[in-house]
Amino acid sequence: MPRNKISDIVEGRILQLLRWGYSQSLIVNILKLDGIHVSQPTVSNVKQKIGRQRNSESKIKIFRKKPSQTPSIIKKVIEKIDVKEPPTQRAIAKDLHISQSTVSNIIKNSGFTLRKKQKVQKLTSSNVMKRGQRSF
Repeated sequence: MPRNKISDIVEGRILQLLRWGYSQSLIVNILKLDGIHVSQPTVSNVKQKIGRQRNSESKIKIFRKKPSQTPSIIKKVIEKIDVKEPPTQRAIAKDLHISQSTVSNIIKNSGFTLRKKQKVQKLTSSNVMKRGQRSF
């Protein structure tokens, strides 16, 4: 049984909406409001056909979010934690504009051990000297 072909007008409308950056499901809903009933796989087929039938310059590029674990970010996190008094994961995440879980994953994957930083009072040099004298 042959498939029903969509008209060139509908295909052109789908291509126009794709170029404007609409998602496939949103295109189906927009066309439904205009009285044109197409399925989401039909929209997907039209989108895929752009690159195969025409030259690759006219292919619609779909951008995805940049991954947060890039080599440069990993290098920055390792530089921050590889010191004597490293900052907290939350502080590193805030400074690099990534999530705290990403910082935690980078630390685990790079071979460092995860430890909780204990909150203690800050001692001045005079306090350290007094403690040293009184300890005996």
